[in-house]
This record gives sequence, structure tokens and C-alpha cells, in this order.
Amino acid sequence: MDMNTFPANTYCESIVRFLDAIEYHDDNLTHEERVEGLRHVHSKTAQYFTEPLPRSILKGVAPRRIAAVTRTISHFIVYCWSKLPREAQVDVSIYLSIINVLDDEISSEPSTQMIAFWTDLIQGKQPKHPFWVLFNSHLPRLLRHYDSFCAFNIMRCTFDYFEGCWIEQHNFQGYPGADCYPLFLRRLNCLGGAVAGTIFPASKFDEQKLFAEMSCVMAQIDGPVALMNDLFSFYKEYDQDEANLVTNWCTVDGITMEQALQRLTDDTIHACVRILEILKDKDPDMLATIRGFIHGYATWHICDFRYRLREIYDREDLQGSGARFREYFDKAIDVGWVDVEEWTCPVQGFEVDGPAPTGSEIQAYQTNAFAFSVDTLRHHNMDYVGSSILGLFEWVTRYLRGKLPQGNAKGR
Repeated sequence: MDMNTFPANTYCESIVRFLDAIEYHDDNLTHEERVEGLRHVHSKTAQYFTEPLPRSILKGVAPRRIAAVTRTISHFIVYCWSKLPREAQVDVSIYLSIINVLDDEISSEPSTQMIAFWTDLIQGKQPKHPFWVLFNSHLPRLLRHYDSFCAFNIMRCTFDYFEGCWIEQHNFQGYPGADCYPLFLRRLNCLGGAVAGTIFPASKFDEQKLFAEMSCVMAQIDGPVALMNDLFSFYKEYDQDEANLVTNWCTVDGITMEQALQRLTDDTIHACVRILEILKDKDPDMLATIRGFIHGYATWHICDFRYRLREIYDREDLQGSGARFREYFDKAIDVGWVDVEEWTCPVQGFEVDGPAPTGSEIQAYQTNAFAFSVDTLRHHNMDYVGSSILGLFEWVTRYLRGKLPQGNAKGR
């Protein structure tokens, strides 16, 4: 699709409708708590990738990609798993970082490496695919935080995710009329079961006492996890020629992108409002945990460079819901933005060298540790100017317009 035809006003209306529906107000953490959480989770996650096994398995992966993933996932965990004990946050962060780092590896045809997978698994033999080699080592470390039902769902979802990537690498969007296919594929790779499993640690939730509530969350959670991500990704994926839920809907149902956006907006609102309504008279800690995830998830998407929502904010042709979109954007940045120099620190053995990143990954490297020059106005009000990365890219993006006086500016 041509970005010149992007329906910006319709998209703003969709985001505003969604945030209105959930009564967006992220009060999960103070700024200081975000900084402390990011420092701890990121440093421990980065440290994992200095260990011998991941170093050996991932020797062909660019260190800059690993660094970008650890930073993105650390934000994701701290903002969305905000009530999880710190060491559990670290292990969930490593789990999701492995998945993201190896995403390209899964997306290469895995059939040969998977021929003996189930036999090897049953007989306790070492798996052959790098994804399963790393998880064979890390999953016991992750699962120790959870009782059996949550652990089972984490495992189920890990298998589902691998299958979803296996299907996606064929870039098959479904046949016309195959109306179940888009959501079938999205449920496989959305990691909803892993979210529901990892968000309820045994130290805080009695699985036997709350079994019915947990079962219901497992049934409902795919919607919020998958659809919120698809809604906030709609802009950055609009001009990409690849299979995703929205383009798959267009293929199998013969609808336009704008019609698919309306469906996505309605379904996202329904999924998030429904799960909160179901839990409102149930265990209060469970409700607070799910609410915290949903609101933190919205904050994370708005604050993450990869979703490029600042480009929508800066458009001069916004009408109607444009003003409310900007209000919500500012609100999320005010609560969620943390200057990278407040929480990143060197990790011994975690060298960042090798090839430069490409495409939207560039935005995950915005720190002078990666030769990326940034001038800032503190916290919310920043004008980012990215210089070339290793002489290959020039990225100029205005990010946050100034609400603080110029005297608050600092360079890095």
C-alpha cells in the first residue's frame, strides 16, 4: 500500500476509540520505579547473552540485533509485567528475547531440523533446532516461578509460537473464503498463553484457589495481546508487503484495509473491555494484574520508536480525533518515557559491534553506545536527530516537541 493514501484521521479515531473504551490511565509505576526496573531487567537479560550456550548458538546473529532486542523486551516486561517479582521479570525477558532474536531463524524452513523433534523430545535427547536448544536450557529456569497449570500454558504457547512462525515463513495469507485462517494463525503466534502463564507467579497467586479465573483468562487473553499489537502496528505495517492479520482478512474476506481497520478496532475494544468486565467482581489482584498489563501495553506501544506513532502526531492534516490522539500520545509519553541514559549500563562481555541494523530496527539503537547521536530536551520534550549509523544510514526524526524550557536541554 502507498503511505500517501494512509487513512490518518480514521486511524486516529480508532486509537482514540480504543483508549477511551479502556479508560486509559497507566498508573502502574512511578518514573523512579521504571528506571530501577529497566536497569535491573535489561542488565540481567543482556548478561544472559554473554553465557557460553547463547553465545555459541547465536554466533551468526549480529550483536547489534541482540542489543536492540534486549532493550525493547526489557521495556515490554517492565511496563506490562509491572507487578511481577523482579527475578521472574528477568526470566520472562530472557524468554521473549530468545524468541525475538531467533525469529528469523524460525522463519527459515525448519522441516529438516524438526524431523526427529518429537522422538528426541520424548527420549530426552538434545534438540537440533537452535530455538529448542536454547529453550531446552532456559525453560526450566523460567518455569520455576510458576505452578503447573501456568507452566503448562507457557509450554503450550511456546510450541504454538514455533508452529505459527513455521506457517508464516511461507507468507501464505489464506484462500478466499477461509475465514478461520487469519485468527487461527494470529492465535498461534501472539504468545497469549505465555502472557497469561507468566503474569501469575506462584508466589502471588494460588493456582488451585484461582483455577477457574485463570482458565478464563487463558481463554480471553489472546484478544488483548494480539489485537492491541495489531492496532498499534497498523501504521508501520501499512506499506509492507507481508502477511499479517489485517492483510489476511483482506485476502480471505475480500475487504479493504480501512474496513479491516474498523473490524480490528471493534474487536480490540471488545477483547479488552470484556476481559476486564469478567474479572471486575473476581480476585482483585488478578483484575489489577490484567488491567496493569493492558494499560502498560498501550504505553509501551506509544513510547516504542518502532511503531512510529510520532509520525502520525506530527501530521498537519489531522482533523476530528487528531487532537484527542495527541492528548493520549502526550499522556503516554509523560508517564512512560525514560531517557535511555537513565537505565542502560555496560554489561561485561556484552560487546556491541558487527553489522549495522536495517529498516525499523534502527530505532531500537538510539544511544551513543551505537554511534547514534541524540540531542534531547529532558523526558517528554525531545527533538531526536539521529546521525548516520556506521556511515550507512541517516535517520532524521522529530520525536517530542518542546514543552520544557530550553534550559533543560542536555546532549548525549
